[in-house]
Amino acid sequence: MSISNRYWLAVISLAIIPLSGMSVDIYVPSLPAVTHYFNVDKSLSQLTVAAYMFGLGIMQLFAGAISDSFGRKKPFLIAMALFVMITIAIPFSQNIYQLLFLRFMQGIVLAVTVVSLRSVIPDLFQGRELSIMMNYMVMAWSIGPIIAPVIGGYLQQYIGWQASFYFLAGYSLLGFFMVLIYLPETSIHRHPFHPKKILKRYSEILLNRKFLDGLLIDGLLYSLILLFAVVGPFLIQTALHYSAAQFGHIALLVGLAWFLGAMTNRVLVNVDLVIKSRLSLWGMLFMILVMIAFSIFMPLNIYFLLPPLLMMIGLGGILFPNYAARAMTLFPKTTGSANALFGGFLFMISGVASALGTFLKSTHALPLAVAYLCIITICLLISAQAEKN
Repeated sequence: MSISNRYWLAVISLAIIPLSGMSVDIYVPSLPAVTHYFNVDKSLSQLTVAAYMFGLGIMQLFAGAISDSFGRKKPFLIAMALFVMITIAIPFSQNIYQLLFLRFMQGIVLAVTVVSLRSVIPDLFQGRELSIMMNYMVMAWSIGPIIAPVIGGYLQQYIGWQASFYFLAGYSLLGFFMVLIYLPETSIHRHPFHPKKILKRYSEILLNRKFLDGLLIDGLLYSLILLFAVVGPFLIQTALHYSAAQFGHIALLVGLAWFLGAMTNRVLVNVDLVIKSRLSLWGMLFMILVMIAFSIFMPLNIYFLLPPLLMMIGLGGILFPNYAARAMTLFPKTTGSANALFGGFLFMISGVASALGTFLKSTHALPLAVAYLCIITICLLISAQAEKN
């Protein structure tokens, strides 16, 4: 396979990978509207984010084995077709419980697609080139949080909450045909679909200390964004009285901060991970303390809330791809399983965080800031323990 062809196949994969994040970020500007539409407590509408994340996380544990056993292309095409049908059905939900169920199912089928396409990159690249491409993968994923909230904000403001799901269906249908027409099967190593062997392979991966540390830290870092996704719409639209479109622009800045962090990491690719981890996490802790101070001593204001939040998210964007890339390079012959475990637990950890976020009051920034403080403190403890080992 020529280098140019490999990069073209990578572009196809990277163009579809943002769909997993877009399915959250394009929808969150509509959370207050969904609460009003179904006449329910805000916690139930916030749980539609957690339901999607749990489905996305749980199914990835099985999707890795499917990918390693049956390849990348066929599982992707079947799952993407189901995703399109479920996404079109969501706007016709009759109550919040139907919406919760369909969001959970949406996450389940999308898990198969993201594991398949994430595994294409390690299939095509190795070594330092793989580390660079993994950084591009994170950057591609970061495009979703940048553009999706803006699109979702305008769709909500001018059409309604259902419009974001029609947009997702159209985007995913385009991705289906791109893979169908252009992407060949890239998997070389195949493993029989035997549950005992799968569990043995998973246990070997999870017992790797470097893999586990990176998984926990990246899961907690991604939780920072998910907490803003479930609390931010009510904090900004309800408490501060901004419109859905204006919230979309604010969420764009959060996504852009993460993206710029990943871009900065591209320049720092040769800096030792221990140094980057230490500097990034302590910098994030400082920003959170600033955010807490503003929350206590200043009135709720977007200009006090955003600067420390954006700095913190940007530092997280620097750190996140490093642990993801290291985890994938540890298991070159079982990239599907490693991808599945990493992605599955990543989304389940952040899903738990978003579910717990439904208990945070959204009339003040302090509860969100304290939740961030707890998350980064745990990351620092994990990182410090990893350095000792």
